[in-house]
Amino acid sequence: MLTIPRHEPVKWPEFRISNSESMQNKLQYRIRTGSMNEAELDHLQSQCTNELHTLRSELDLLLQELRQSLAMDSNTNRIPRKRIAA
Repeated sequence: MLTIPRHEPVKWPEFRISNSESMQNKLQYRIRTGSMNEAELDHLQSQCTNELHTLRSELDLLLQELRQSLAMDSNTNRIPRKRIAA
C-alpha cells in the first residue's frame, strides 16, 4: 500500500516594510503630503505594529541563541585551576 506523504503548505515570506528602503521612502512621502486616507493610515499602522512585534520576537530568539552559544563557549574554554595543597 502506498501512502502519499503530506507536506506542509509553503509559507511565503511575508512582505515587510523594513525590507524595502524604497517602500519606506514612498510611504514617508505619501504621509508627509497627506495623500493617504484614514483607512490607509489605519492599515499601515496595523501592519507596522505587527511587523514590529515580529521583529522583536525574532530579535529575542537571536539574543537567546547568542547567549546560549556564549555560555557554551565559556564553559568549554574554562581551564581548571590547580589547587595548592596547604
